[in-house]
Amino acid sequence: MPPQFGRLGILAVIFAFLCFSAWRFSHNGIVSDSTIGKLSGSGSGHIIDAHGDYIQGYVPPIHDTSHKHDYNANAPPPSPPSSSKPKGSNDDINGMDPDDLGLGSDLAVGDGRKGEQGKDNNKIYVTVTVKEVETKTVTQDRIVTGKPSEEVRTTATATSSISRRFERYAGLVEDYNQLLTPNDQKILGEMQTKSSRQDRLRRMYDLDGADEWLQFIKDQDDAAMPPFTKFAQEYIYNWQHPDPSDCKNRKFLVLHHNRDINGLGTVVHGTGWVLGLAMRHGRILIYDDEVSPGQNFLEQDCQASGVRSLDCIFLPFSSCSSTHHLTEDNHLKLESYWRIPLQINMSAAAVPPLFGQMLKNNFPEMHPDAMKYWWRSQAAAYMMRMNRPALDRLKALRLDETQNTAVTHSSTGELIDAKVPFPLPDGSFSMHVRHGDKGIEMELIPFRKYVDRAEEYAAMNMIMTQKTCFISTEDIGVIEEAKQIGNAWISPNTTSNPNWTWIWSNIPRINGGPVEQLNKFGNRTDMTIKWMLQMFFAIEAPHILGTRGSGWNRMIDELRCIWVDCRGSYMEVGPFEDWVHYNF
Repeated sequence: MPPQFGRLGILAVIFAFLCFSAWRFSHNGIVSDSTIGKLSGSGSGHIIDAHGDYIQGYVPPIHDTSHKHDYNANAPPPSPPSSSKPKGSNDDINGMDPDDLGLGSDLAVGDGRKGEQGKDNNKIYVTVTVKEVETKTVTQDRIVTGKPSEEVRTTATATSSISRRFERYAGLVEDYNQLLTPNDQKILGEMQTKSSRQDRLRRMYDLDGADEWLQFIKDQDDAAMPPFTKFAQEYIYNWQHPDPSDCKNRKFLVLHHNRDINGLGTVVHGTGWVLGLAMRHGRILIYDDEVSPGQNFLEQDCQASGVRSLDCIFLPFSSCSSTHHLTEDNHLKLESYWRIPLQINMSAAAVPPLFGQMLKNNFPEMHPDAMKYWWRSQAAAYMMRMNRPALDRLKALRLDETQNTAVTHSSTGELIDAKVPFPLPDGSFSMHVRHGDKGIEMELIPFRKYVDRAEEYAAMNMIMTQKTCFISTEDIGVIEEAKQIGNAWISPNTTSNPNWTWIWSNIPRINGGPVEQLNKFGNRTDMTIKWMLQMFFAIEAPHILGTRGSGWNRMIDELRCIWVDCRGSYMEVGPFEDWVHYNF
Protein backbone atom coordinates (compact mmCIF):
# COMPACT_ATOMS: atom_id res chain seq x y z
CA MET A 1 0.00 0.00 0.00
CA PRO A 2 1.44 3.45 -0.90
CA PRO A 3 2.66 5.34 2.22
CA GLN A 4 0.38 8.31 1.51
CA PHE A 5 -2.68 6.06 1.97
CA GLY A 6 -1.40 5.02 5.39
CA ARG A 7 -0.96 8.64 6.43
CA LEU A 8 -4.46 9.47 5.21
CA GLY A 9 -5.86 6.56 7.24
CA ILE A 10 -4.16 7.78 10.41
CA LEU A 11 -5.48 11.32 9.86
CA ALA A 12 -9.00 9.94 9.33
CA VAL A 13 -8.84 8.00 12.62
CA ILE A 14 -7.61 11.09 14.50
CA PHE A 15 -10.35 13.23 12.97
CA ALA A 16 -13.05 10.69 13.90
CA PHE A 17 -11.74 10.53 17.47
CA LEU A 18 -11.85 14.33 17.81
CA CYS A 19 -15.42 14.44 16.47
CA PHE A 20 -16.53 11.72 18.89
CA SER A 21 -14.87 13.51 21.82
CA ALA A 22 -16.61 16.76 20.95
CA TRP A 23 -19.96 15.00 20.72
CA ARG A 24 -19.44 13.20 24.04
CA PHE A 25 -18.43 16.44 25.75
CA SER A 26 -21.55 18.21 24.53
CA HIS A 27 -23.91 15.42 25.67
CA ASN A 28 -22.48 13.95 28.85
CA GLY A 29 -21.60 17.02 30.86
CA ILE A 30 -17.89 16.39 31.43
CA VAL A 31 -16.60 18.56 34.25
CA SER A 32 -13.37 18.82 36.17
CA ASP A 33 -12.35 16.45 38.95
CA SER A 34 -12.44 19.30 41.44
CA THR A 35 -16.05 20.06 40.61
CA ILE A 36 -17.06 16.43 41.06
CA GLY A 37 -15.27 16.27 44.36
CA LYS A 38 -17.42 19.12 45.61
CA LEU A 39 -20.59 17.48 44.35
CA SER A 40 -19.93 14.04 45.76
CA GLY A 41 -18.55 15.18 49.08
CA SER A 42 -15.70 12.71 48.76
CA GLY A 43 -13.18 14.76 46.81
CA SER A 44 -12.35 11.69 44.73
CA GLY A 45 -13.70 13.04 41.46
CA HIS A 46 -14.64 9.53 40.37
CA ILE A 47 -17.74 7.41 40.14
CA ILE A 48 -17.57 3.62 40.02
CA ASP A 49 -20.08 1.73 37.94
CA ALA A 50 -21.76 -1.57 38.85
CA HIS A 51 -18.98 -3.58 37.22
CA GLY A 52 -16.14 -1.98 39.13
CA ASP A 53 -15.00 0.42 36.40
CA TYR A 54 -14.11 4.02 37.17
CA ILE A 55 -15.93 6.76 35.31
CA GLN A 56 -13.88 9.91 35.63
CA GLY A 57 -15.45 13.33 35.51
CA TYR A 58 -19.05 12.21 34.92
CA VAL A 59 -21.90 13.62 36.99
CA PRO A 60 -25.13 11.63 36.66
CA PRO A 61 -28.03 14.02 36.03
CA ILE A 62 -31.18 14.11 38.11
CA HIS A 63 -34.22 13.33 35.99
CA ASP A 64 -35.91 16.72 36.31
CA THR A 65 -39.50 16.20 35.27
CA SER A 66 -41.98 19.01 35.69
CA HIS A 67 -43.86 19.17 38.97
CA LYS A 68 -47.27 20.45 39.79
CA HIS A 69 -47.35 22.17 43.11
CA ASP A 70 -46.23 25.36 44.78
CA TYR A 71 -44.40 24.14 47.86
CA ASN A 72 -44.43 27.60 49.44
CA ALA A 73 -48.19 27.87 49.39
CA ASN A 74 -48.70 27.34 53.10
CA ALA A 75 -51.58 29.74 53.40
CA PRO A 76 -55.13 28.34 53.43
CA PRO A 77 -57.15 28.69 50.23
CA PRO A 78 -59.15 31.89 49.77
CA SER A 79 -62.81 31.89 50.65
CA PRO A 80 -65.22 31.70 47.72
CA PRO A 81 -66.26 35.18 46.54
CA SER A 82 -69.62 36.36 47.77
CA SER A 83 -72.24 37.02 45.16
CA SER A 84 -73.40 40.59 44.63
CA LYS A 85 -76.36 39.56 42.51
CA PRO A 86 -79.87 39.92 43.94
CA LYS A 87 -81.64 36.99 45.45
CA GLY A 88 -83.53 35.03 42.87
CA SER A 89 -80.92 35.47 40.15
CA ASN A 90 -79.55 32.49 38.23
CA ASP A 91 -76.45 32.35 40.46
CA ASP A 92 -78.42 32.06 43.70
CA ILE A 93 -78.44 28.37 44.74
CA ASN A 94 -79.43 28.76 48.39
CA GLY A 95 -82.29 26.48 49.24
CA MET A 96 -82.02 24.49 46.02
CA ASP A 97 -81.34 20.77 45.78
CA PRO A 98 -78.41 19.68 43.60
CA ASP A 99 -80.83 17.88 41.26
CA ASP A 100 -82.61 21.19 40.65
CA LEU A 101 -79.46 22.93 39.45
CA GLY A 102 -79.75 21.49 35.95
CA LEU A 103 -76.14 20.35 35.78
CA GLY A 104 -77.08 17.32 33.73
CA SER A 105 -74.87 14.31 33.16
CA ASP A 106 -71.19 14.21 34.18
CA LEU A 107 -70.43 12.16 31.07
CA ALA A 108 -69.83 15.25 28.97
CA VAL A 109 -66.26 15.89 30.04
CA GLY A 110 -63.51 17.45 28.03
CA ASP A 111 -65.70 19.81 26.01
CA GLY A 112 -65.35 22.84 28.26
CA ARG A 113 -69.08 23.01 28.99
CA LYS A 114 -71.53 21.71 31.56
CA GLY A 115 -73.41 18.57 30.71
CA GLU A 116 -76.63 19.47 28.97
CA GLN A 117 -79.71 17.32 28.94
CA GLY A 118 -81.67 16.62 25.81
CA LYS A 119 -78.97 17.58 23.30
CA ASP A 120 -77.89 14.71 21.04
CA ASN A 121 -77.77 11.91 23.59
CA ASN A 122 -76.13 9.67 21.02
CA LYS A 123 -72.89 11.64 21.24
CA ILE A 124 -70.26 11.82 23.97
CA TYR A 125 -67.25 14.08 24.19
CA VAL A 126 -63.76 12.62 24.58
CA THR A 127 -60.29 14.09 24.46
CA VAL A 128 -58.00 12.28 22.07
CA THR A 129 -54.37 12.45 21.07
CA VAL A 130 -53.64 12.19 17.37
CA LYS A 131 -50.22 10.74 16.56
CA GLU A 132 -49.10 11.41 20.15
CA VAL A 133 -48.70 15.14 19.41
CA GLU A 134 -51.92 17.11 18.94
CA THR A 135 -54.91 17.02 21.28
CA LYS A 136 -58.41 18.03 20.37
CA THR A 137 -61.99 17.41 21.39
CA VAL A 138 -64.10 15.33 19.04
CA THR A 139 -67.46 13.61 19.12
CA GLN A 140 -68.00 9.95 18.51
CA ASP A 141 -70.94 7.58 18.61
CA ARG A 142 -71.79 6.35 22.10
CA ILE A 143 -71.89 2.75 20.83
CA VAL A 144 -68.53 1.88 19.33
CA THR A 145 -67.91 -1.30 17.37
CA GLY A 146 -64.60 -2.68 16.22
CA LYS A 147 -61.14 -1.74 17.44
CA PRO A 148 -60.12 1.91 17.76
CA SER A 149 -57.46 3.27 15.48
CA GLU A 150 -53.93 2.69 16.72
CA GLU A 151 -53.17 6.36 16.09
CA VAL A 152 -55.88 7.59 18.46
CA ARG A 153 -55.58 7.15 22.23
CA THR A 154 -57.79 8.64 24.90
CA THR A 155 -56.16 10.73 27.60
CA ALA A 156 -57.42 11.47 31.09
CA THR A 157 -58.01 15.04 32.20
CA ALA A 158 -56.88 16.19 35.63
CA THR A 159 -59.62 18.77 36.14
CA SER A 160 -63.24 19.21 35.21
CA SER A 161 -64.75 22.34 33.71
CA ILE A 162 -68.13 21.69 35.32
CA SER A 163 -69.05 24.31 37.92
CA ARG A 164 -70.35 22.82 41.18
CA ARG A 165 -71.27 25.19 43.99
CA PHE A 166 -71.41 22.83 46.92
CA GLU A 167 -69.61 24.99 49.47
CA ARG A 168 -72.62 24.91 51.78
CA TYR A 169 -72.14 21.14 52.15
CA ALA A 170 -68.52 21.44 53.33
CA GLY A 171 -67.51 19.93 56.66
CA LEU A 172 -67.57 22.31 59.62
CA VAL A 173 -65.06 23.01 62.37
CA GLU A 174 -67.08 22.25 65.49
CA ASP A 175 -66.59 22.00 69.24
CA TYR A 176 -68.07 18.57 69.86
CA ASN A 177 -67.51 18.82 73.63
CA GLN A 178 -70.50 21.13 73.92
CA LEU A 179 -72.73 18.47 72.35
CA LEU A 180 -71.61 15.43 74.38
CA THR A 181 -74.04 13.72 76.75
CA PRO A 182 -72.84 12.27 80.10
CA ASN A 183 -72.94 8.80 78.53
CA ASP A 184 -70.86 10.08 75.61
CA GLN A 185 -68.30 11.40 78.08
CA LYS A 186 -68.07 8.00 79.76
CA ILE A 187 -67.58 6.17 76.46
CA LEU A 188 -64.99 8.72 75.39
CA GLY A 189 -62.93 8.14 78.53
CA GLU A 190 -62.79 4.39 77.88
CA MET A 191 -62.15 4.51 74.14
CA GLN A 192 -58.65 4.12 72.73
CA THR A 193 -57.52 3.50 69.19
CA LYS A 194 -56.24 0.02 68.46
CA SER A 195 -53.89 -1.02 65.70
CA SER A 196 -52.72 -4.57 65.13
CA ARG A 197 -50.20 -3.13 62.69
CA GLN A 198 -48.65 -0.95 65.39
CA ASP A 199 -48.49 -3.94 67.75
CA ARG A 200 -46.77 -5.98 65.06
CA LEU A 201 -44.16 -3.29 64.44
CA ARG A 202 -43.29 -3.08 68.14
CA ARG A 203 -42.97 -6.85 68.25
CA MET A 204 -40.60 -6.83 65.25
CA TYR A 205 -38.04 -4.80 67.20
CA ASP A 206 -37.98 -7.38 70.02
CA LEU A 207 -37.59 -10.63 68.06
CA ASP A 208 -34.94 -13.01 69.37
CA GLY A 209 -33.75 -15.95 67.31
CA ALA A 210 -34.94 -17.98 64.34
CA ASP A 211 -37.94 -19.50 66.11
CA GLU A 212 -39.37 -16.11 67.06
CA TRP A 213 -38.81 -14.74 63.56
CA LEU A 214 -40.62 -17.71 62.01
CA GLN A 215 -43.50 -17.46 64.49
CA PHE A 216 -43.69 -13.73 63.79
CA ILE A 217 -44.33 -14.54 60.13
CA LYS A 218 -46.75 -17.38 60.88
CA ASP A 219 -48.87 -15.09 63.06
CA GLN A 220 -49.49 -12.66 60.20
CA ASP A 221 -52.75 -12.53 58.27
CA ASP A 222 -52.31 -14.51 55.04
CA ALA A 223 -54.02 -11.74 53.10
CA ALA A 224 -51.31 -9.30 54.22
CA MET A 225 -48.42 -11.16 52.59
CA PRO A 226 -47.49 -12.73 49.25
CA PRO A 227 -48.96 -16.21 48.66
CA PHE A 228 -47.27 -19.20 50.31
CA THR A 229 -44.99 -16.96 52.39
CA LYS A 230 -45.41 -18.93 55.61
CA PHE A 231 -44.63 -22.21 53.85
CA ALA A 232 -41.72 -20.72 51.90
CA GLN A 233 -40.00 -19.17 54.93
CA GLU A 234 -40.16 -22.40 56.92
CA TYR A 235 -39.07 -24.46 53.91
CA ILE A 236 -36.01 -22.26 53.26
CA TYR A 237 -34.99 -22.43 56.91
CA ASN A 238 -35.26 -26.22 57.04
CA TRP A 239 -33.37 -26.54 53.74
CA GLN A 240 -30.49 -24.40 54.99
CA HIS A 241 -30.43 -25.82 58.52
CA PRO A 242 -30.08 -29.59 58.64
CA ASP A 243 -28.87 -31.11 61.88
CA PRO A 244 -25.16 -30.17 62.04
CA SER A 245 -24.26 -33.84 62.37
CA ASP A 246 -25.82 -34.43 58.94
CA CYS A 247 -23.92 -31.64 57.16
CA LYS A 248 -21.15 -34.05 56.16
CA ASN A 249 -23.70 -35.94 54.04
CA ARG A 250 -24.88 -32.87 52.11
CA LYS A 251 -23.69 -31.13 48.96
CA PHE A 252 -23.00 -27.40 48.82
CA LEU A 253 -22.61 -24.30 46.74
CA VAL A 254 -20.02 -22.07 48.42
CA LEU A 255 -20.41 -18.35 47.74
CA HIS A 256 -17.28 -16.22 47.70
CA HIS A 257 -17.17 -12.46 48.36
CA ASN A 258 -17.54 -10.57 45.10
CA ARG A 259 -16.28 -6.97 45.27
CA ASP A 260 -16.30 -4.20 47.84
CA ILE A 261 -18.01 -1.92 45.37
CA ASN A 262 -21.28 -3.86 45.57
CA GLY A 263 -23.96 -2.30 47.74
CA LEU A 264 -25.92 -4.31 50.27
CA GLY A 265 -28.84 -4.56 47.83
CA THR A 266 -26.62 -6.31 45.28
CA VAL A 267 -25.21 -8.62 47.95
CA VAL A 268 -28.65 -9.63 49.23
CA HIS A 269 -30.29 -10.04 45.83
CA GLY A 270 -27.24 -11.75 44.34
CA THR A 271 -27.14 -14.19 47.24
CA GLY A 272 -30.88 -14.81 46.89
CA TRP A 273 -30.40 -15.62 43.22
CA VAL A 274 -27.63 -18.11 44.00
CA LEU A 275 -29.71 -19.62 46.83
CA GLY A 276 -32.36 -20.43 44.23
CA LEU A 277 -29.71 -22.05 42.00
CA ALA A 278 -28.46 -24.13 44.94
CA MET A 279 -31.95 -25.38 45.75
CA ARG A 280 -32.52 -26.24 42.09
CA HIS A 281 -29.49 -28.52 42.24
CA GLY A 282 -30.20 -30.09 45.62
CA ARG A 283 -27.41 -28.16 47.35
CA ILE A 284 -27.20 -26.02 50.47
CA LEU A 285 -25.78 -22.54 49.96
CA ILE A 286 -23.09 -21.52 52.45
CA TYR A 287 -20.71 -18.59 52.69
CA ASP A 288 -17.00 -18.96 52.13
CA ASP A 289 -15.75 -18.33 55.69
CA GLU A 290 -12.38 -17.11 54.43
CA VAL A 291 -13.82 -14.47 52.08
CA SER A 292 -17.53 -14.15 52.83
CA PRO A 293 -20.09 -12.21 50.74
CA GLY A 294 -20.68 -8.70 52.07
CA GLN A 295 -17.72 -8.84 54.45
CA ASN A 296 -16.82 -5.24 53.57
CA PHE A 297 -19.88 -4.06 55.52
CA LEU A 298 -18.45 -5.42 58.78
CA GLU A 299 -15.45 -5.03 61.06
CA GLN A 300 -12.75 -7.69 61.06
CA ASP A 301 -13.51 -8.79 64.64
CA CYS A 302 -17.31 -8.62 64.45
CA GLN A 303 -17.69 -12.25 65.61
CA ALA A 304 -15.94 -14.14 68.40
CA SER A 305 -15.24 -16.96 65.93
CA GLY A 306 -13.14 -14.58 63.85
CA VAL A 307 -15.30 -15.15 60.76
CA ARG A 308 -16.13 -11.86 59.07
CA SER A 309 -19.53 -12.45 57.49
CA LEU A 310 -23.09 -11.14 57.42
CA ASP A 311 -23.83 -13.53 60.29
CA CYS A 312 -22.37 -10.75 62.46
CA ILE A 313 -25.69 -8.89 62.29
CA PHE A 314 -28.09 -11.40 60.72
CA LEU A 315 -29.14 -14.83 61.95
CA PRO A 316 -26.89 -17.70 60.75
CA PHE A 317 -27.44 -18.33 57.06
CA SER A 318 -26.91 -22.09 57.48
CA SER A 319 -26.16 -24.64 60.18
CA CYS A 320 -23.32 -25.95 57.96
CA SER A 321 -20.08 -24.07 57.29
CA SER A 322 -17.25 -24.06 54.81
CA THR A 323 -14.75 -24.36 57.67
CA HIS A 324 -16.11 -27.61 59.11
CA HIS A 325 -18.12 -29.45 56.47
CA LEU A 326 -16.44 -29.26 53.08
CA THR A 327 -14.74 -32.19 51.41
CA GLU A 328 -13.02 -32.37 48.06
CA ASP A 329 -16.05 -33.70 46.21
CA ASN A 330 -19.10 -32.29 48.04
CA HIS A 331 -19.06 -28.67 46.90
CA LEU A 332 -18.78 -26.18 44.07
CA LYS A 333 -17.35 -22.73 44.74
CA LEU A 334 -18.79 -19.59 43.13
CA GLU A 335 -16.37 -16.70 42.82
CA SER A 336 -19.14 -14.17 42.15
CA TYR A 337 -22.84 -13.84 41.42
CA TRP A 338 -22.20 -13.44 37.69
CA ARG A 339 -19.64 -16.16 36.92
CA ILE A 340 -21.61 -19.38 37.35
CA PRO A 341 -19.75 -22.68 36.67
CA LEU A 342 -20.72 -24.34 33.40
CA GLN A 343 -21.93 -27.51 35.14
CA ILE A 344 -24.69 -25.49 36.83
CA ASN A 345 -27.77 -24.97 34.68
CA MET A 346 -28.16 -21.23 35.20
CA SER A 347 -31.56 -19.55 35.33
CA ALA A 348 -32.01 -15.79 35.26
CA ALA A 349 -34.89 -16.07 37.72
CA ALA A 350 -33.67 -19.10 39.72
CA VAL A 351 -37.05 -19.63 41.36
CA PRO A 352 -36.84 -23.02 43.12
CA PRO A 353 -38.96 -25.45 41.05
CA LEU A 354 -41.30 -26.39 43.91
CA PHE A 355 -42.18 -22.75 44.54
CA GLY A 356 -42.45 -21.94 40.85
CA GLN A 357 -44.91 -24.75 40.19
CA MET A 358 -46.95 -23.85 43.29
CA LEU A 359 -47.35 -20.33 41.93
CA LYS A 360 -48.21 -21.54 38.41
CA ASN A 361 -50.80 -24.01 39.70
CA ASN A 362 -52.59 -21.39 41.76
CA PHE A 363 -51.89 -18.25 39.71
CA PRO A 364 -51.59 -19.42 36.08
CA GLU A 365 -51.52 -15.85 34.76
CA MET A 366 -48.65 -14.77 37.03
CA HIS A 367 -45.87 -13.20 34.95
CA PRO A 368 -42.37 -14.77 35.16
CA ASP A 369 -40.96 -11.43 36.34
CA ALA A 370 -43.54 -11.42 39.15
CA MET A 371 -42.45 -14.93 40.16
CA LYS A 372 -38.86 -13.74 40.18
CA TYR A 373 -39.83 -10.77 42.38
CA TRP A 374 -41.72 -13.14 44.70
CA TRP A 375 -38.63 -15.32 45.10
CA ARG A 376 -36.27 -12.40 45.69
CA SER A 377 -38.65 -11.20 48.41
CA GLN A 378 -38.64 -14.58 50.14
CA ALA A 379 -34.85 -14.92 49.93
CA ALA A 380 -34.18 -11.36 51.16
CA ALA A 381 -36.57 -11.73 54.10
CA TYR A 382 -34.93 -15.00 55.14
CA MET A 383 -31.40 -13.66 54.77
CA MET A 384 -31.93 -10.34 56.60
CA ARG A 385 -33.49 -11.55 59.86
CA MET A 386 -31.43 -9.59 62.36
CA ASN A 387 -29.87 -11.31 65.35
CA ARG A 388 -30.62 -10.12 68.87
CA PRO A 389 -27.44 -8.09 69.60
CA ALA A 390 -27.72 -6.19 66.30
CA LEU A 391 -31.45 -5.65 66.80
CA ASP A 392 -30.82 -4.34 70.33
CA ARG A 393 -28.43 -1.76 68.90
CA LEU A 394 -30.88 -0.87 66.13
CA LYS A 395 -33.79 -0.42 68.55
CA ALA A 396 -31.67 1.77 70.84
CA LEU A 397 -30.89 4.02 67.87
CA ARG A 398 -34.57 4.09 66.89
CA LEU A 399 -35.68 5.24 70.36
CA ASP A 400 -32.83 7.71 70.93
CA GLU A 401 -34.32 11.19 70.47
CA THR A 402 -30.91 12.62 69.58
CA GLN A 403 -30.52 10.17 66.68
CA ASN A 404 -33.70 11.12 64.82
CA THR A 405 -35.30 14.41 63.82
CA ALA A 406 -38.85 15.45 62.96
CA VAL A 407 -39.94 18.86 61.69
CA THR A 408 -43.13 20.42 60.41
CA HIS A 409 -44.41 23.91 59.63
CA SER A 410 -46.64 26.06 61.77
CA SER A 411 -49.80 27.70 60.48
CA THR A 412 -47.69 30.78 59.75
CA GLY A 413 -45.19 28.78 57.69
CA GLU A 414 -42.37 28.62 60.26
CA LEU A 415 -40.24 25.46 60.52
CA ILE A 416 -40.75 23.91 63.97
CA ASP A 417 -39.60 20.73 65.70
CA ALA A 418 -41.98 17.81 66.10
CA LYS A 419 -41.95 14.57 68.07
CA VAL A 420 -40.63 11.42 66.38
CA PRO A 421 -43.33 8.76 66.85
CA PHE A 422 -42.61 5.09 67.54
CA PRO A 423 -43.71 3.35 65.43
CA LEU A 424 -44.69 5.56 62.51
CA PRO A 425 -48.46 6.09 62.59
CA ASP A 426 -50.91 4.18 60.44
CA GLY A 427 -51.40 6.01 57.16
CA SER A 428 -47.88 7.48 57.10
CA PHE A 429 -45.40 7.47 54.21
CA SER A 430 -41.74 6.67 53.65
CA MET A 431 -39.51 7.73 50.77
CA HIS A 432 -36.08 6.37 49.89
CA VAL A 433 -34.54 8.94 47.56
CA ARG A 434 -31.62 7.18 45.87
CA HIS A 435 -29.13 9.63 44.37
CA GLY A 436 -25.33 9.46 44.63
CA ASP A 437 -23.56 7.02 42.32
CA LYS A 438 -26.80 5.32 41.23
CA GLY A 439 -27.13 7.72 38.30
CA ILE A 440 -24.93 5.38 36.28
CA GLU A 441 -27.60 2.67 36.34
CA MET A 442 -30.88 4.58 36.49
CA GLU A 443 -32.35 8.05 36.19
CA LEU A 444 -32.10 10.05 39.41
CA ILE A 445 -35.50 11.37 40.40
CA PRO A 446 -35.86 14.77 42.13
CA PHE A 447 -37.38 14.81 45.59
CA ARG A 448 -40.28 17.02 44.53
CA LYS A 449 -41.61 14.23 42.31
CA TYR A 450 -41.88 11.97 45.36
CA VAL A 451 -43.82 14.70 47.16
CA ASP A 452 -46.14 15.21 44.18
CA ARG A 453 -47.04 11.54 44.16
CA ALA A 454 -47.59 11.41 47.92
CA GLU A 455 -49.72 14.57 47.86
CA GLU A 456 -51.98 13.13 45.20
CA TYR A 457 -52.32 9.83 47.03
CA ALA A 458 -53.12 11.58 50.32
CA ALA A 459 -55.75 13.73 48.60
CA MET A 460 -57.42 10.67 47.09
CA ASN A 461 -57.24 8.61 50.29
CA MET A 462 -57.88 11.21 52.96
CA ILE A 463 -59.38 8.87 55.58
CA MET A 464 -56.53 6.36 55.70
CA THR A 465 -53.51 8.60 55.16
CA GLN A 466 -51.51 10.86 57.43
CA LYS A 467 -48.98 13.31 56.04
CA THR A 468 -46.11 12.07 58.17
CA CYS A 469 -43.16 10.85 56.12
CA PHE A 470 -39.80 9.22 56.87
CA ILE A 471 -37.02 10.12 54.41
CA SER A 472 -33.92 8.02 53.79
CA THR A 473 -31.27 9.17 51.35
CA GLU A 474 -27.53 9.64 50.94
CA ASP A 475 -28.15 13.15 49.56
CA ILE A 476 -28.20 15.80 52.31
CA GLY A 477 -29.71 18.17 49.76
CA VAL A 478 -32.94 16.16 49.90
CA ILE A 479 -33.20 16.76 53.66
CA GLU A 480 -32.61 20.48 53.18
CA GLU A 481 -35.27 20.59 50.46
CA ALA A 482 -37.79 18.82 52.71
CA LYS A 483 -37.34 21.55 55.33
CA GLN A 484 -38.67 24.05 52.79
CA ILE A 485 -41.82 22.06 52.01
CA GLY A 486 -44.65 22.71 54.41
CA ASN A 487 -47.55 22.03 52.15
CA ALA A 488 -48.06 21.42 48.45
CA TRP A 489 -51.57 22.56 47.68
CA ILE A 490 -53.15 20.45 44.98
CA SER A 491 -56.24 22.64 44.72
CA PRO A 492 -58.25 24.90 47.02
CA ASN A 493 -60.87 22.13 47.21
CA THR A 494 -58.64 19.43 48.71
CA THR A 495 -60.49 17.64 51.47
CA SER A 496 -57.56 17.19 53.86
CA ASN A 497 -54.29 19.07 53.62
CA PRO A 498 -52.27 19.49 56.82
CA ASN A 499 -48.60 20.39 56.66
CA TRP A 500 -46.13 17.57 56.18
CA THR A 501 -44.15 16.22 59.11
CA TRP A 502 -40.73 15.12 57.82
CA ILE A 503 -38.65 12.59 59.76
CA TRP A 504 -35.08 11.42 59.20
CA SER A 505 -32.24 9.77 61.09
CA ASN A 506 -29.15 11.78 61.95
CA ILE A 507 -26.71 9.41 60.28
CA PRO A 508 -23.58 10.44 58.37
CA ARG A 509 -24.24 11.02 54.67
CA ILE A 510 -22.18 11.34 51.50
CA ASN A 511 -23.90 11.79 48.16
CA GLY A 512 -21.92 8.91 46.70
CA GLY A 513 -21.71 5.14 46.93
CA PRO A 514 -21.43 2.74 49.89
CA VAL A 515 -17.67 2.34 49.47
CA GLU A 516 -17.06 6.03 50.12
CA GLN A 517 -19.36 6.02 53.13
CA LEU A 518 -17.86 2.91 54.72
CA ASN A 519 -14.34 4.24 54.21
CA LYS A 520 -15.15 7.59 55.81
CA PHE A 521 -17.53 6.91 58.67
CA GLY A 522 -15.59 4.71 61.06
CA ASN A 523 -16.98 1.44 62.43
CA ARG A 524 -18.37 -0.52 59.49
CA THR A 525 -20.59 -2.81 61.55
CA ASP A 526 -22.25 0.10 63.33
CA MET A 527 -22.68 2.01 60.07
CA THR A 528 -24.39 -1.01 58.50
CA ILE A 529 -26.73 -1.29 61.50
CA LYS A 530 -27.58 2.39 61.03
CA TRP A 531 -28.42 1.64 57.40
CA MET A 532 -30.62 -1.21 58.58
CA LEU A 533 -32.32 1.29 60.89
CA GLN A 534 -33.27 3.22 57.74
CA MET A 535 -34.77 0.01 56.39
CA PHE A 536 -36.79 -0.75 59.54
CA PHE A 537 -37.91 2.88 59.76
CA ALA A 538 -39.08 2.77 56.14
CA ILE A 539 -41.16 -0.40 56.47
CA GLU A 540 -42.97 1.01 59.50
CA ALA A 541 -44.90 3.17 57.02
CA PRO A 542 -47.74 1.52 55.08
CA HIS A 543 -47.28 3.76 52.02
CA ILE A 544 -43.91 3.53 50.27
CA LEU A 545 -42.49 5.72 47.51
CA GLY A 546 -39.32 4.78 45.70
CA THR A 547 -37.52 3.77 42.54
CA ARG A 548 -37.18 0.03 42.07
CA GLY A 549 -34.15 0.65 39.88
CA SER A 550 -32.44 0.83 43.28
CA GLY A 551 -31.84 -2.49 45.04
CA TRP A 552 -32.40 -0.81 48.41
CA ASN A 553 -35.84 0.35 47.30
CA ARG A 554 -36.70 -3.17 46.19
CA MET A 555 -35.61 -4.51 49.57
CA ILE A 556 -37.91 -2.02 51.31
CA ASP A 557 -40.80 -3.36 49.26
CA GLU A 558 -39.77 -6.98 49.77
CA LEU A 559 -39.26 -6.83 53.53
CA ARG A 560 -42.41 -4.86 54.28
CA CYS A 561 -44.39 -7.47 52.31
CA ILE A 562 -42.91 -10.47 54.15
CA TRP A 563 -42.43 -9.02 57.63
CA VAL A 564 -45.11 -6.36 58.08
CA ASP A 565 -47.97 -5.90 55.62
CA CYS A 566 -48.11 -5.92 51.82
CA ARG A 567 -51.54 -4.29 51.59
CA GLY A 568 -50.21 -0.75 51.64
CA SER A 569 -49.22 1.04 48.47
CA TYR A 570 -45.85 1.01 46.73
CA MET A 571 -45.68 4.05 44.46
CA GLU A 572 -43.00 3.92 41.76
CA VAL A 573 -41.69 7.37 40.87
CA GLY A 574 -39.01 6.34 38.38
CA PRO A 575 -39.21 5.11 34.80
CA PHE A 576 -40.58 1.60 34.43
CA GLU A 577 -37.63 0.69 32.20
CA ASP A 578 -35.19 1.24 35.07
CA TRP A 579 -36.23 -1.90 36.92
CA VAL A 580 -38.56 -4.19 34.96
CA HIS A 581 -35.73 -6.60 34.00
CA TYR A 582 -33.34 -5.83 36.86
CA ASN A 583 -30.24 -8.04 37.24
CA PHE A 584 -31.14 -9.87 40.40
